[in-house]
Amino acid sequence: MTKARYGEWASPITARAALGVARAIADVEIDNGVIWLSELRPDEGGRSQIVRIRPDGVAEDVLPEGMSARTRVHEYGGGAILPDMGAVYFVNDRDQRIWRDVAGGTPRPVTPEGKARFTDMAARDDMLIAVREDHSEPGEPVNDLARVDLKTGAVTTLWRGSDFVAHPRVSPGGLSLAWVAWDHPNMPWDATTLHVGRFGPDGDLAHVYQVASAKDGYSVIQPAWADDGTLYYLSDEPGDWSLYRWRNGATELVAHLDGEIGSPAWQFRQSDFALINGRQAIATLTRHGCDSLVSIDLVTGTARPIATPFTAIREISADGATVVVHAASPESGAALYRVTARGVATEIYRPKGPAIAASFAARPRPLSFATSGGATAHAFYYPPLNPDYTGEGTPPLIVTAHGGPTGVSKPQLAVWRTYWTSRGFAVLDVNYRGSTGFGRAYRKALNGLWGDVDIADVVAGAHYCAGNGLADGARMAVYGGSAGGYVVLAALAFYPDVFKAGVNLFGISDLEALAADTHKFEARYTDTLIGPLPAAKDIYRARSPLFAADRIRAPLLTLQGLDDKAVPPAQSSAIYEAVKAKGVPTAYLPFEGEGHGFRKAENQIRTLTATHYFLAKMFGLTPPETLEPIAIDNL
Repeated sequence: MTKARYGEWASPITARAALGVARAIADVEIDNGVIWLSELRPDEGGRSQIVRIRPDGVAEDVLPEGMSARTRVHEYGGGAILPDMGAVYFVNDRDQRIWRDVAGGTPRPVTPEGKARFTDMAARDDMLIAVREDHSEPGEPVNDLARVDLKTGAVTTLWRGSDFVAHPRVSPGGLSLAWVAWDHPNMPWDATTLHVGRFGPDGDLAHVYQVASAKDGYSVIQPAWADDGTLYYLSDEPGDWSLYRWRNGATELVAHLDGEIGSPAWQFRQSDFALINGRQAIATLTRHGCDSLVSIDLVTGTARPIATPFTAIREISADGATVVVHAASPESGAALYRVTARGVATEIYRPKGPAIAASFAARPRPLSFATSGGATAHAFYYPPLNPDYTGEGTPPLIVTAHGGPTGVSKPQLAVWRTYWTSRGFAVLDVNYRGSTGFGRAYRKALNGLWGDVDIADVVAGAHYCAGNGLADGARMAVYGGSAGGYVVLAALAFYPDVFKAGVNLFGISDLEALAADTHKFEARYTDTLIGPLPAAKDIYRARSPLFAADRIRAPLLTLQGLDDKAVPPAQSSAIYEAVKAKGVPTAYLPFEGEGHGFRKAENQIRTLTATHYFLAKMFGLTPPETLEPIAIDNL
């Protein structure tokens, strides 16, 4: 074993091995024992392939070259595929139309050409019901439930009545439809309405009921029908997302557990529980940012844990008496598993990617620490780990802030993180106030205080690590994307002596400009996080790093996709120019053809190597490998 400075260890986990072929699963669906999923493939230009897994376990690619199953509704997508009776309906990325593929045939378009986007589909007889986002007219796009005639391809409005709509689910027998809707300025984790409508003989909705109203101020999500016609759903009325049901016109709390079942609906068709055996639900229970599986008796409401190694569970689907979960653990990256009610987990499908030996899997350590206002914040700390090295001194630290900001970082093996820990860096993933997985009160603690308490929590986490010997206080960097990128910029501007460097991926520098120039889904998000404009104009400016750029002293690397609709490129170019004008070392890497998050392998690799080169320069480290340099101004 070699003794060497932290941050200068040689690692077999190269950037190309880590990201060049790493693929990711999304949109898991099950139809008559056949499992379908979409798989992001950075090594194929960032497209999403549909994979069909037969009952015998054989996995087959479905889409021909040039097609990609990806919807851009809400820009974040999700819910791009729907299998039905051996065929699969999917949204093709290039034209956002719904297409149909039958095994052995050629995909055919179902919906006409136009400026409509579709997602989150449900089948009923000779029609599809889908969420539609119509960009035909100037101004804000229109969201509704659309009905697609599978014989003619005609698309008509089934229901329109709110700014947003999601989760259309057809009841057994096709008599009723459930869906969720909400209006500006709410986000789906703030307050939503759950509707149920009955179909008339002409296929229209003849009667529409409100099962739960947004006026009550609760987030109601993920409706699912049982075989007996009972409607189950999740609501955060008790303080955490919990399991409810609606039957015979009455609502009833089924189970309120120690933790919450549910997650923020950034993407469509998320699933955190599944109904099996007529009287049982298998659910993802999140406590302190960590996931586990539980079995809930739907008659008594009692729950028992299901022992599995999983700590991060993304999706759960019923398949007979078992469930299929998309899950990960600290020792193993995300894959697809079949899990019995007794907890026997069998791997079904693992996306292509580098194999990471257990000896390199840094075990996450949960931390809780004091922060501003007498509050407590939470994080996961990953120590440096490489079986070939012992460290000299104290490790440099990369503090990461997740996006959202209504999001969460869960404890699991991630290749990009292992790239750093295997080289002698420590990583701190902070779940600042506003994060999910800690209950509604913690999630709402950011309301009105975005750019204040989240930044304080990230800084407090860094101080905690430095003060407890977990990190070298003189070599700490802050790293994040989107809202996490905003944390990076704000931390450098408003706490200028804490971090030695910052890495900003498509972060927000001007809050007021963002409120005026972003996509519909988040157009009024800042009303809740900061306050309505123009009344809160002074607060927006005071919390915008762009207007405090003269206070930034730490070097800054900024990376930005030029097709980003959520955080426009002007946000990154503005802060880059402002920091450069002040004489602070800074670099800017724009990526053509990338949006809000980088999908292409070459750009993911470049992001990682550029960050490594930048931090090595700022921390005075000499990496054992040769890194492609980047141009750093004012160095």
